[in-house]
Amino acid sequence: MITILLEIREVILKAYQKVRMIVNPVVKFLFSLLVFSYINQEIGFDPRFTKLTVVLALSVISAITPTAVLVLLAMVLILLHIYAACNFLALLLLLVFIVLYVALLRFDPKHIVVAVAIPVLAKYNLHYCIPILMGSISSPISILPTIGGVAIYHILDIIKEPAAREVQLQLDEVVELYTEICDKIMADKQMLITMVVFAIVITVVWFIRKFSFDYAFEISIGAGVMVNILGFLIADLKYDVTVAVGTLIIMSVISGVIAMLCDYMKRVLDYTAVERVQFEDDDYYYYVKAVPKVNISLREMDVKHFNRHSIDGEDYEYEEETEDEDYEPEEPFDRRRMEEEDEAAPEEDVKEYKPAPKRSPFKLLVKRDDPKDEVKEEDKKEDSDEYEEEMILDDDFEEDNDKK
Repeated sequence: MITILLEIREVILKAYQKVRMIVNPVVKFLFSLLVFSYINQEIGFDPRFTKLTVVLALSVISAITPTAVLVLLAMVLILLHIYAACNFLALLLLLVFIVLYVALLRFDPKHIVVAVAIPVLAKYNLHYCIPILMGSISSPISILPTIGGVAIYHILDIIKEPAAREVQLQLDEVVELYTEICDKIMADKQMLITMVVFAIVITVVWFIRKFSFDYAFEISIGAGVMVNILGFLIADLKYDVTVAVGTLIIMSVISGVIAMLCDYMKRVLDYTAVERVQFEDDDYYYYVKAVPKVNISLREMDVKHFNRHSIDGEDYEYEEETEDEDYEPEEPFDRRRMEEEDEAAPEEDVKEYKPAPKRSPFKLLVKRDDPKDEVKEEDKKEDSDEYEEEMILDDDFEEDNDKK
């Protein structure tokens, strides 16, 4: 079972590596669409910015730009909606957003998207997974974007009612409005407790993850889930904060499972092959613990090709395909087609085969008659007569020598 899971993980990672240039913009587009739709549903005071074309345009821009642009566009959209309802509240919110955005860009620009992810996920009670994930992949500096997202979620909930009221251009009413909003923010125990619990969860997960004992990553995620549940339960009992206990436990466990899956896709360690090494140099003495990552190679698939005979259950032996003159098609359609092809084919003159006359091997050595040689036939005859005379003279000379 473990091998199958590792093979599935390897297939997913390889497929992602091939199509990540397409998958990443698509995921950013869908997430941006969710963010802008959430803002329009919560504070859609200006109907001009709630149109589908505006939302799609902003989502496309966010998909092809860094995540910091997504956060900036979300803040601008919120300000435009608040400005359409109450320009004084828009001014106050602008100051808050400037401070928050500059702080996020300065300290943790890599995880700035968390500031807009928490308000969106809080609608589905999935915001509990954010601190667990931040503790497992980042450092305690990720507390800043996390509490920033919590602040944005609760501030938007607080200013919805005052923004819907009409405020006259009088200094006393403006000051009274600002005081009312600030008092509500400071008295919001739910926001403060959520910030504190999330900060503790991030710290606990990061702290346990840094230990060198076996299965530290998995234990850190489990500890984060327990701290999250216990933190909100204590707040419910001591500070009279309304918390749905059943929803809290279920969603915390689901958030832990999501964090575990993300960690599984990131790394798989083999604790059965741990190696410990000790060495020293001129300045330090080192204790090193090496835990290898699990790398599994995919099994090769043997593809077998089946023909009609093997499918029907008949034995099949490969034979070289040759043209058979006596082949007769079984089907009447094929037989008729072959007859039509024979009739349409042009008739060719077929010459009767005649074997070449046999020649003696000695005659093969004789050159063929050449028309040019006919002119010199007389010269050949003279040469042959001279050659015969010479042969006769040689025979006479040998006979005389024998007599002597």
